[in-house]
Amino acid sequence: MTPKLDIEPGSSTAYHTGDWRTRQPVYRNKWPPCSQTCPASEDIQAWLALATEQHWQAAWQKLTERNPFPATMGRICYHACESACNRKHLDSAVNIHAMERYLGDRAITRKWSHKPVCDTPQTQRVAIVGAGPAGLSCAFQLARHGYPVTIFDAQAVPGGTLYSAIPDYRLPKSVLASEIDAILALGIELRLNSRVGKEISESDLRDQFDAVFLAIGSQRPRQYPGKESSRHRVMSGLEFLHRLNRGEQIALLSERKPKHVAVVGGGNTAIDVARCIRRLGAEVTVICAQDSHGNHHRELGTEMPASLQEVIEAETEGVQFIYRAGIRRLVRSGEHLSGIEIAHVDQVYDRHGDFNPVLFDGTEEFVPAGLAIFAIGQETDWQGLEQLSQSTQADGVWLGGDAVSKSKLAATAVGSGYQAAMSIMADLKGEPFVFDTHKKAQITFRQMSLHYYPKQSRHEGEVSEQRLDGFNEVETGLLDDDATHEARRCLSCGVCFMCDNCWHFCPDAAVIKKAGGYGIDDDYCKGCGICAQECPCGHIDMERLTG
Repeated sequence: MTPKLDIEPGSSTAYHTGDWRTRQPVYRNKWPPCSQTCPASEDIQAWLALATEQHWQAAWQKLTERNPFPATMGRICYHACESACNRKHLDSAVNIHAMERYLGDRAITRKWSHKPVCDTPQTQRVAIVGAGPAGLSCAFQLARHGYPVTIFDAQAVPGGTLYSAIPDYRLPKSVLASEIDAILALGIELRLNSRVGKEISESDLRDQFDAVFLAIGSQRPRQYPGKESSRHRVMSGLEFLHRLNRGEQIALLSERKPKHVAVVGGGNTAIDVARCIRRLGAEVTVICAQDSHGNHHRELGTEMPASLQEVIEAETEGVQFIYRAGIRRLVRSGEHLSGIEIAHVDQVYDRHGDFNPVLFDGTEEFVPAGLAIFAIGQETDWQGLEQLSQSTQADGVWLGGDAVSKSKLAATAVGSGYQAAMSIMADLKGEPFVFDTHKKAQITFRQMSLHYYPKQSRHEGEVSEQRLDGFNEVETGLLDDDATHEARRCLSCGVCFMCDNCWHFCPDAAVIKKAGGYGIDDDYCKGCGICAQECPCGHIDMERLTG
């Protein structure tokens, strides 16, 4: 006799294959490496996803939740996010900084405005000392949450080093001014030409405000040691850039204009100075104590600190580099500088890890120069803030930005201002402050299925062929179609983008579509792991059942 089937052919609903499993799939958002490395902690995947659908204003609003300077940072940030981008293991990194600039420029053109987070005005007042990126970022967050904010700055123009030390070919003043105006439009009071210790005292700040944030930056240049540093034709990199940004470029090199200029230093300020000098028509040699990129001498960590891309741009513009070299002495002919005697650097750091180059005797050579510019770092000037600088958060005083950070990047200062604002608000509310760290797991390209993504070329802005003719911007921004293309190159690492692969490939039809994502039918999922294997972006983890 032929046995009867317990169920009709074509149906397997009676067999709960979920009883077989020892593992289960879990949908879990992970933290893309671009956001993990962003000093401002932007949710890059989220605003790129909005840009993919051409929701430009929504993308800008999402971006500016953490960084109110997209047009500025899109031009000057050294975009560590792109170095971490998983897409570079497929073809090339998403052009994140160009997308940031595109959204920022679009906001300026269309006069988009920032929206308050809280409609209820707060009564506790906050003072911010310094109108640079850290101070403005902190003020932006506080004002959005309804706090009355007053910024004090010793200079006549806001922006800090963004205004005074970054050349126009990298950051036009009009772009920076537009983004600062949008921040101040939230109702922030700005008091310029107001140095604490002169126009207002430390005690007045403490008496008149419930919290104080010190973000004064590091704008005092380190001087070249020795009496001869104060002589004619020797200056600091910051002094040079400040004078240039004040419109003194004609007078700067007009009298007995030097044909050769030596710039001493290996950071981004040195590169900015050198590229400016090329635009002023002189030859320039950068003398750097460290090794060139990718060419370490003997010691770890001796690679020059300047951005590789900036160095490449400088070389393209005719800047000469001498690596692993230090200054023996300045060589003069009467009152005029004729050049610099340099020598090979045998050791960059001393045994305490401090930068203290040791020169190798017998390796001296002469570099001709009619002007020597030393870009060897900056320090913080605490004059007038001696008491506040020694205060703590328990006293209602917060410190941030370049004044307390080893990283002198503008994006780091923006992130510092955000964290300070969150801490200040928590303190004023009497709540504990939880430091803003990303607790989600970071995803690498090895956890993704990159073969599902088609290769696509990276789009760039156009580069001017007349780059040395004046101080106009070297590179233009992305066009509309290019911006859409770049946004769609994002792999959405670790974040579901509803591709349906898990639903299509599940052999047991155990994946269920639902609003905003997917669910698992535990009665039929046998834990085979095919859904996780076929998920392009690595959004699904297979976890062992413990119960």
